[in-house]
Amino acid sequence: MAILVVCACKTVYSQTKRICPNCGKPKKDRGVRYQVVVREGGRGTRKHTRYADTLAEAKEADQQIRNQLGSNINPAAARKGITVGEIFRRYIALAQHPNAVEHKRSWKKDEQRWRDYLAAAFDNRRVDAISRQDVLDFLTALEKRQSRVGKPLAPATRRHALHLLQRLYNWAKRQKIYTGYNPTAQVTVTVVNDVGRVLKQDEVQAFLTALASLLAEGRPLVDRMSALGLQFALLTGRRLGEFCTLRRDKVNWEDEEATFWDEKNNTWLTVPVSSEALAIIQQAELIGLSDAPLVFHRENGKGIYNQMEYRWEKLRDTIGLAGFRIHDFRHTFATWTKRKVGLLASMGLTGHTTITNARRYDHTEADVMRGALAAVAERAGLKAKNGTGD
Repeated sequence: MAILVVCACKTVYSQTKRICPNCGKPKKDRGVRYQVVVREGGRGTRKHTRYADTLAEAKEADQQIRNQLGSNINPAAARKGITVGEIFRRYIALAQHPNAVEHKRSWKKDEQRWRDYLAAAFDNRRVDAISRQDVLDFLTALEKRQSRVGKPLAPATRRHALHLLQRLYNWAKRQKIYTGYNPTAQVTVTVVNDVGRVLKQDEVQAFLTALASLLAEGRPLVDRMSALGLQFALLTGRRLGEFCTLRRDKVNWEDEEATFWDEKNNTWLTVPVSSEALAIIQQAELIGLSDAPLVFHRENGKGIYNQMEYRWEKLRDTIGLAGFRIHDFRHTFATWTKRKVGLLASMGLTGHTTITNARRYDHTEADVMRGALAAVAERAGLKAKNGTGD
């Protein structure tokens, strides 16, 4: 414990000494104060200093500094004003509490986003010392970062990080913890979600033929599982992360349903699956490990998320589907089901919660829409004759 005595003559000395080595006054003299000094590490590291009028106050200040350092909070910044990191820790503590208004299921993702993207830039920064330019510079730096698989961070990832920072400022204002300038206001990250492709009729056969080569006997288990997983993606419209984490105990054979973890809405989603999709699950169980919890897995029982992406990227270029993503099977599924059962019923299968999001996955071709227009005209008795309106 680094608590020193400060004499009225300004001399600072150890508590082990009974009198001031300079003027000879006892340390119990009324003019004596206490100096608290805590270093971040060993000798030569940055030190944090506080002053107190009593020994009890000095001990309390010493413990406070140590607690702040242990929580990665800069004590000097915390004294001047509350830090973003402190606001986050208060917010996340309430978000985890089931009876708090702030409670929500996505708090684990908030923790991950804070740890991976925001903490290094804002943890020790005072909320009143961050400018709008600081936020813009942070987003620019995120654009240059790469994900764990070596790809540039997706715009949606950068937007999630920004939204969390905005949420912290807004929450602090509602709690009256901070009422000053909000640098995140009028800052946004544009995410284009309307890009997506749909398999055409002549592409389906090329796709299935290519998968047959991966599924052939004698191929490694991960190849065969990848082929089954890709077929399953087309037949169910599930996201890559959802069907790669599908567990065997989440398949209801009797009711022909499967329960997936909806990674966008952070909830379990139970949807009906076709007999063809169930047959794929059954085939995966036949060729896989008997004790593996996941439906689609590698030789060691672990998932095939990255392995499947790698194999598909190598395969697609050879069959004329360059640039076609695994996520585009979801676009294909949404478009095909919408044509058959309508938008709302299709949303029940894909798990979309808003019509706006669901429409981004609808890529109905012009000839299909023109056929629908012709059907209306025919039903009304106004169908054009000989290609004219006469």
